[in-house]
Amino acid sequence: MPDNINERRWKALQARMDADAARRHAARLAVKEAAKEAADDKLRATIDEAVRTAVQGLLGGGAELTESVPQPSPEAPAAAEAGPLYEMEPGAWQAHASRYWADRMAPKYRPMTMGEFLGAQADGDGAA
Repeated sequence: MPDNINERRWKALQARMDADAARRHAARLAVKEAAKEAADDKLRATIDEAVRTAVQGLLGGGAELTESVPQPSPEAPAAAEAGPLYEMEPGAWQAHASRYWADRMAPKYRPMTMGEFLGAQADGDGAA
């Protein structure tokens, strides 16, 4: 009989501890979800403001949006002057593309890939 009472007490204590742990876990999840919702709401508000500003700029002439975009110079060759692009040879296409993008987009530094590095190595380096 005493073993049965102790076993019931132990099971009751275990059930209370499990219920407390479940409440703490639910509270932590609720706090985490509330923080995520607040961050999502802030992101949505920021995106809405950016879209509203962009649309107002486009409808109002877009002067503040286009000032920072580099404009092509008048002496830059137009695509129509070069002839149909589908008729160009590879060398002519590369020359046209380099002339066209020279003042429209500055080249960006890009590190050499391993394939480019290995392809640039001399074949007769005597390492064979």
